[in-house]
Amino acid sequence: MNRYLLVTTGALLLAVPGCTRTEEAPKRDCELEAFDLSACDRSGFASVRADGIWRANVTLDGRGSPASMRLLPAEGSLFGVPLTERQVEGDTFFLASDYQGSYSPIRLAIAGCQAPSPDQVKGEFRRCVSGEADLKGTFEAARIKRVEGEQEKSGVELVSETALPRGVAMDVFVAGGYAYVTALSDGLFIYDVKDPLQKPRKVAEITPTRDTWYRSWVKGQTLYISSNNEGLLIYDVSKPEAPKRLGALPDPSVQGWGLFVDQDRLYLMSPAPRAEVLIYDIQKPTEPSLLSRYFVPESVASEGETPVEAVAVNNRLYIGHWRYGLAVVKVTDPGKPEMLGHFGYDGATSRPVAVGPIGDRMIAFEASEGWGSKVRALDVSDPAHITEVGRFEMRPESTVMGLTLVGSKLYVAHNQDGLRVLDMSNPSTPRLDAYYNTWRETDPGRGRAFLDGLSGVRVPGDGYLYATETSRGLLVFQER
Repeated sequence: MNRYLLVTTGALLLAVPGCTRTEEAPKRDCELEAFDLSACDRSGFASVRADGIWRANVTLDGRGSPASMRLLPAEGSLFGVPLTERQVEGDTFFLASDYQGSYSPIRLAIAGCQAPSPDQVKGEFRRCVSGEADLKGTFEAARIKRVEGEQEKSGVELVSETALPRGVAMDVFVAGGYAYVTALSDGLFIYDVKDPLQKPRKVAEITPTRDTWYRSWVKGQTLYISSNNEGLLIYDVSKPEAPKRLGALPDPSVQGWGLFVDQDRLYLMSPAPRAEVLIYDIQKPTEPSLLSRYFVPESVASEGETPVEAVAVNNRLYIGHWRYGLAVVKVTDPGKPEMLGHFGYDGATSRPVAVGPIGDRMIAFEASEGWGSKVRALDVSDPAHITEVGRFEMRPESTVMGLTLVGSKLYVAHNQDGLRVLDMSNPSTPRLDAYYNTWRETDPGRGRAFLDGLSGVRVPGDGYLYATETSRGLLVFQER
């Protein structure tokens, strides 16, 4: 399954095996009356403000699955499935959605047990197949609103906002006066941003055929795109208005995800089918030559320990390796990568990474994705003995999607909490320099997925910040 969809709904909507029903009376395990709420303190539900967009975390067997709830007056959905039952009144908070599985009808249901505040609910979750519960767990949910006490912005100005013609804006790369915006199944859009003070002008778009595109990078006149179905795509953009496809690598294809170029090397993170990093020589940018396919030796792909994002600094590759955590690999000889060390933690979902020297130390900033997302500042000066020296976190319901480090300044794409600019001159005590709250409940598409809000940020060095927002498209900022 596409990992973007997987993280928006967790394991809750995965296919379930068919079952043969007997002549027994049908079960109703996902009806409100089937939940035992006798020990719950439901006094707080009278003050719950239900209408709005909610983020939820469903815990099954100790592992969380982040999801979204859309509770609007005109429509509603639970974990991406339209609501069929909503009882939110008095001391009751019950939601249910029904859909037809491959073999049997399926119901998702949550029943609130307590409301710690008007914007928080905790309780029980169940999934039922033909009325019988096959998954049981707990959930916690929070209604999305602006951080208490914050205004729309501080220390940064929005220069322009450009909605995409269609699709979900997930990342941007800026080169040669053009912004290349990837939009998942809707492909890639190219905008003229030679004068950032003017509204970006779309000059071209590339539409995939039943594919999903995640990241892009431009070297000279060559565009690289990471593809879910084809691995690495190669385009000639000597004329950005008319991009020309040159080919795809490798053959047979793999799932491509993270993409990073360091001088004459290209690193492609491939979570599937082999959980590997493909390293290419791109001295001839239009003709990448495969140098090696690296698999982190201690990782277990079947446990979700797969490479997702990475950056290369001084011949060391720092990989956000999902359930494995951060992996550090020596690539002085790209044909023979050498594992140097790793930093793991319980419930790891390591994805965005940014690395650079701060003071006399090499610091890696690694962020987990999902409920309870955090940015960890890790001293990686000695990769065999990595230590956490600091961390930055917002609310558990808002996740980090992108990191860019410039000097000691860290730019964070923080989904519902928008753009966060951090002074990391002392990594032990991150200081918020500036912010821009980009998320608005009234924007189209809000609440349909957990990954919703600011999704990527780039700082190309032209005095502007370029970011992607899942609903608002391409945003250009300028720091004061």
